[in-house]
Amino acid sequence: MARSGKGIVIGIVVAVVFVVVSAAGLMMFARGRSRISVQSGTVARKSLSSIVSASGEIKPKRYVNIAANVSGRITALYVQEGERVKKGQLLARIDAARFEAQNDQSQAAVAASEADLTRARADLEASRLNHDRTKRMHADHLVSEQVLDQARADLEMKSAGVEASRGRVAQVRAQLVSTRDDLEKTVVVAPMDGTVTSLSKEVGETVIGAQSFQPTVIMIVGDLAVMEAEVLVDETDIQSLALAQTAEVRVDAFEKALIKGKVTEIGSGAIARGGATGGQVAASQAKDFKVTVTLEDPPPGLRPGLNATADITTATRDNAIAVPLQAVVVRSLNEAGKPVEAGVVLAADEEPKLQTTAKGPPRRKAEEKEGVFVVAGGKAVFRPVTTGIVGETDIEIVEGIAEGEEIVTGSYRTLRTLKHDAKIRANKKKPEGRS
Repeated sequence: MARSGKGIVIGIVVAVVFVVVSAAGLMMFARGRSRISVQSGTVARKSLSSIVSASGEIKPKRYVNIAANVSGRITALYVQEGERVKKGQLLARIDAARFEAQNDQSQAAVAASEADLTRARADLEASRLNHDRTKRMHADHLVSEQVLDQARADLEMKSAGVEASRGRVAQVRAQLVSTRDDLEKTVVVAPMDGTVTSLSKEVGETVIGAQSFQPTVIMIVGDLAVMEAEVLVDETDIQSLALAQTAEVRVDAFEKALIKGKVTEIGSGAIARGGATGGQVAASQAKDFKVTVTLEDPPPGLRPGLNATADITTATRDNAIAVPLQAVVVRSLNEAGKPVEAGVVLAADEEPKLQTTAKGPPRRKAEEKEGVFVVAGGKAVFRPVTTGIVGETDIEIVEGIAEGEEIVTGSYRTLRTLKHDAKIRANKKKPEGRS
């Protein structure tokens, strides 16, 4: 019986120990389940670069649209697309028959008006001699005052006739200059040294001259020694751009080539997305700004019109305190500077409104503030920070945290709703080396 009683006592002890251990395990399991699983990392220093990317096309820095100066049919083209040309070189001819006829007519009109002027001058000289003779005879009382007045009037009339003839000569000479200019414009010459980058017309086609609002462009001549990437930058990024900023340009046709360049022009007028400059742009319409990047060492074979993407470096920071972009969240702080419920934010276009509480005077809505969650004592503690430039995957922290501190870095879904002082279970990620 004694041995049986001793066995019962041992069984009871074992049962009690099992219950205690089970209860402790359940408590630890429940405590673990009550914690939020997060990803964490150590704040480190890195070199950051803020990049603005924009797409566009390759263009020569200097190019000229060779348009028709007079209307007519193209009778000859002396160059081909891609051909090198020199300044003054003959490029094309436009049918000149009509302009030659007008030039001949103007020359004949000049000759006729000059003959009229010569005749008018002879008549004036004869009238002057007659007037002088009549004046002497009047002084000798050989003719009457009336005869002298008539001679004087005839002299004045012939003098006016000479001036009128001179005016007609000047007029027809000006017309001759105009028709001769039109005739010369039927010959199209290169205005500069360069390459024919585009030849859009053929022999026999009719072109419209510069007298119209939209003269026909026959070809484009460009100086390919200096090439540019002309890109369109989104209006939200244009404020961060400045002249002389460096850029790397990728051209679709040159898959592995990165072409260095610098920003040389920044447009001041907005361009409607998918439209052209000028005119009224709707306030709600997306807008871009034209930015020119001059290429420093373009590869051989680079051609105008090729698609290009420019990555413009707008700012750099060496040895900066940086955290992953998703680690920086926005929370609302109350008047005491304490975070309030996640997701309680103020609309961007809404003015702060006064809220009335049952126990106190009116107070303002909570203020939004950027910050990170610092891992401290098993909790996620929200700490406001001041951010700097934004890199590809990281953002600079100017103020608020120090190198070596552990912060919550993910997941993104968890960070969206994570609360201040929430109990967490951190899965620490190994810190990356300095870059």
